[in-house]
Amino acid sequence: MFRLAIVLGVVSSTLVVCTLSGCGSKGPKRHEVTGTVIFKGQPLDVGMIDFEPLDGQGSKSGSGITNGEYKIPRDKGLFPGRYRVSIYGGDGLPSEGAGEPLPTTRGVIRGKERIPAKYNTKSDQIIEVTDDGPNKFDFNIS
Repeated sequence: MFRLAIVLGVVSSTLVVCTLSGCGSKGPKRHEVTGTVIFKGQPLDVGMIDFEPLDGQGSKSGSGITNGEYKIPRDKGLFPGRYRVSIYGGDGLPSEGAGEPLPTTRGVIRGKERIPAKYNTKSDQIIEVTDDGPNKFDFNIS
């Protein structure tokens, strides 16, 4: 009888610990995010899109943009919540960027960001990823 009480105590303690620690759940699920980026009436030829979490959901991600389309697959996707979106599309010329500065060469023209700052460094573009989806977000930049 004493042995049965110990076994039942251990089993119920294990169930309580699992319930409180969430061992039955793996937390929020990542979601695929797709969309298009139109720039001056045409699909953005090449660029980058970045999603910065605003609700502490811990899933910052981004993607390359090719021919106006981007896709973040589910395994690298975003958790539900709000995100600030930044879109970049250089003019194809080399620039200093975040890496090593390019050597100064007379006559070389440096690259410029084509996308207005209100879509990247001063972005006010906010989207919300939901469990219900689809999480497709299109952007039209004039």
